[in-house]
Amino acid sequence: MASDDYMTQLQNLAEEIFSIDTNNLLRTSLGALSLEKDFSSTLEQIGKKIDLLRQYGREIHDEQIHNILSILESIRNAIKQQADCSDADYAAHRQQFLENVKANLEDLKQYWAPVVAAAVEARGFLDDEGVRREHERTIESIKKESETALQQVKEESNKTIEEERTLAKQIEDRARLTAAGISVEEAQKQFREAQAALDKRVKVWAVLGGVCVAGFFAVALYFLYFVTIDLPDEWQWQVFYHSAIKVSILTAIATTAAFCLKILRAHLHMSEKNRHRQRVANSMEAFVQSAVTPEQRDLILSQLVESIVQFGHSGLVQREDDYAYRPKMTIDSITRTLPTNPQKDV
Repeated sequence: MASDDYMTQLQNLAEEIFSIDTNNLLRTSLGALSLEKDFSSTLEQIGKKIDLLRQYGREIHDEQIHNILSILESIRNAIKQQADCSDADYAAHRQQFLENVKANLEDLKQYWAPVVAAAVEARGFLDDEGVRREHERTIESIKKESETALQQVKEESNKTIEEERTLAKQIEDRARLTAAGISVEEAQKQFREAQAALDKRVKVWAVLGGVCVAGFFAVALYFLYFVTIDLPDEWQWQVFYHSAIKVSILTAIATTAAFCLKILRAHLHMSEKNRHRQRVANSMEAFVQSAVTPEQRDLILSQLVESIVQFGHSGLVQREDDYAYRPKMTIDSITRTLPTNPQKDV
């Protein structure tokens, strides 16, 4: 059994080794000349051996602990010297330092078996009951750690899932509002541009219609008061000729005026319809945001979009109702109304 003096020396030696500045020893700033890659694992191994010695060193014989302390002192001196030297000496003595520490660790192996034996005996591995107790204790410890880890993983998973759901809902809401805002803004822009064009066309056709109507009355008055033609006292072909010319001119002007007024009516209709669509587009975002659930928002948005997309009747193209007051007769109906005279046998 090791004496108190040896154990005190071991404790002081361990404190000195652990107190050495690791940054100065490894010097990562030197790059390839640094000992971080070649000596970090060795330094960790030395620390584990010292901890094992402090736990079970008292069970070792004095002669053996004396030899171990001598080797550890050599290792301490080499580490301290390497940590305290300048960068130039650090690079020059680097390889020699690694070889010296490696040689000391090799020498330590011949005295390390008693340390391992003392640890095995102290932990009860030589006794079957001790092995069983250690096994049960290890299993129980692993079980407790596993349950704790599983509980933590479950809690973290639930927390993460809840956070993801909240984030997904926020992203969905923002995406819906953003999409609705973009679509509404684009629709408003398109309708404003269309309204400007429609207003311009309404003005053009209103002017043309007014000019044609005024021209009709002006020509009629002109023919009535300013055009004098010497007609014969009797009805002759000249009367029909001059009347046909005047009627043709007035008919042409009236037809042009009717066409302009019809196109004007169609553009007025389209202008009012476009204004209605503008009002719907301006109110779309308010309607969508007033919904509570995403389903309601989708339904409201689809209905509003459908009401805007439907074009309807513009009035520019003649439809069947334009001929509502005209008599409609087909060839079949005409032939059915004609009397049939069956041939009589002679």
